[in-house]
Amino acid sequence: MRVQDTLWQGCFGDWQPLFIRDYWLPLGHLAWQGWLHHGPGMVVCEIHIPTATVDWSCTAVPYTARFVPQADLATCWGDLGLAADQQPVVETAVVTYDPEQDAILLLLGDSPPHLSCLKGWAVPPPECSRQMGHRSAEFTVTSSL
Repeated sequence: MRVQDTLWQGCFGDWQPLFIRDYWLPLGHLAWQGWLHHGPGMVVCEIHIPTATVDWSCTAVPYTARFVPQADLATCWGDLGLAADQQPVVETAVVTYDPEQDAILLLLGDSPPHLSCLKGWAVPPPECSRQMGHRSAEFTVTSSL
């Protein structure tokens, strides 16, 4: 019997698709807003907890995300200490992706860096951004004190 991904991700498989599944809306929003303000680029997302301990069905995963414009890719790549042979692949993807349908995403966590070109979203980045604007109360943490 195979254990479900949501029970203990550390047993097998990759955590990255589960993270994308749960955080697609803010990631798409960031990709679109970054493109509007800076042109082509990629979203860099750093996960701040061990992914093997995450119960993906109920745990909010702390992360930070930022948009890195195309002009800053080389600096970002060096600052993150990523393999130089992958940089041309990323630069080509950033030049050729369609920001109205796709996003370039680099996930950093407790495993090797995961680079993905998310193509043909059911809810494309511009719509993610629109929904984030209309649903902002769902994404705002407030104190009841």
